[in-house]
Amino acid sequence: MSDQYVYTLTKHFWISCAHKVAGAGKCERLHGHNYKVTFCITGSALDEKDMLIDFREVKHHLEKKYDHYVLNDFDEFNKEKGGYEPSTERVAQVFFEIIESLCKTKRNKPNVKWVDVLETNEASARYEKFERR
Repeated sequence: MSDQYVYTLTKHFWISCAHKVAGAGKCERLHGHNYKVTFCITGSALDEKDMLIDFREVKHHLEKKYDHYVLNDFDEFNKEKGGYEPSTERVAQVFFEIIESLCKTKRNKPNVKWVDVLETNEASARYEKFERR
């Protein structure tokens, strides 16, 4: 029997975005959040820099696209363009999918395990991949 070792990287950062969510009471009006985004990446192999992934690349990838923008202006968060309402759950899902796509471009093929999005001190959502056994 051989041992299997896995690295786990967890990183959080803040991103400021505005949104409005149809059918959500006062949240139907345009408003903003300082989202705390936390992601977890795992893998058994490191890259050429001895990292699972350069977490700064993940952070900058999301910040470049969404920081200080209105989420509803992006197709992925616009129901009229085939996207989702930008609820906290969907923000976590979309961020997960973006990080997952970035991981797939890496030679060592790390895996995103989950993404948490803290919208307020009292509300957060997690999107994660369930492993079937």
